[in-house]
Amino acid sequence: MVKNLPVVPTAKAGSLVETPTGITWRVQYPVISEKCNMCLDCTLFCPDGALIQQEGKIELILSLCKGCGICANECKENAIQMVPEYSGVQGVFR
Repeated sequence: MVKNLPVVPTAKAGSLVETPTGITWRVQYPVISEKCNMCLDCTLFCPDGALIQQEGKIELILSLCKGCGICANECKENAIQMVPEYSGVQGVFR
């Protein structure tokens, strides 16, 4: 059975690069260790396209990363660890 669903507007291509949200949303960010085997699962599951394959390794674009941790959760090798964005003295809001 085929359903005829309405057309849903989506973000235009490249709009994440124009308006990065990771800078203000993120409280943690991924760190990729040397034991990464380049399975590319993290790039597949990253909802914001913050992880890319470049020059034979996985690169993180911090301005796009929201710190959701999906990449670390999906990494079968545990090569991605989430670390706190801020490590200094906690202020009023933290």
